[in-house]
Amino acid sequence: MGSSVRKTTVKIKKILKETVESNPLVDCKEVIPQVAEEALRSKKIKGYFADKDFAALVTGGFACLKKVKETGIDVFLKEYDINNKKPTAIEIQKVIESILDKIENENGEIDSILILTAFQSAMTNVLMNKLTEPSEFLNVFCEIFITMIIREGANEALITYFKDTSVETFNKNIETFAKSYVKDNFSELIIKCNNGELHINELIQKLQDILNIN
Repeated sequence: MGSSVRKTTVKIKKILKETVESNPLVDCKEVIPQVAEEALRSKKIKGYFADKDFAALVTGGFACLKKVKETGIDVFLKEYDINNKKPTAIEIQKVIESILDKIENENGEIDSILILTAFQSAMTNVLMNKLTEPSEFLNVFCEIFITMIIREGANEALITYFKDTSVETFNKNIETFAKSYVKDNFSELIIKCNNGELHINELIQKLQDILNIN
């Protein structure tokens, strides 16, 4: 795994070096798609999608949003003694902790900090904005997750070759790539899962297959 990560890092640095040398004024947003695609080819990153924690949190989050859709977001939040029209961030975090407790009781402890952080961020986004479609959770989770794993694999190299560019700018462009990637590669499958045409376990396998092909 370590060798795979090093090879990916070398490839990313090579892409950036050649790009910057051929065009010193190049904007980072022009090269980030190529860098991001290279990062997604890493065995380590593909491994995240095969991680038991990814399966547990995708399955648990999907089941949670199915319940939200069935009962309505306000009824769902009332189960956690949240009655105000606009729940606070602290209230939502308490709900998420309760959801995680249930997931861990059924699947064991979540070990991956990265996958856990992506889940918490996605669930916060969904519940704060009162989204009720399970597909919305899956899309947001995948977008955030891909953004985080690309940043993990590419940020150091980007900072090296774009010293005058802020990390916020890198993140914004990586987020844009991740949204586009999920829309082009995952969204159709997510919709099928949302409509009951695919079981959640089949969806997870197909997402892994897509990453292995690309």
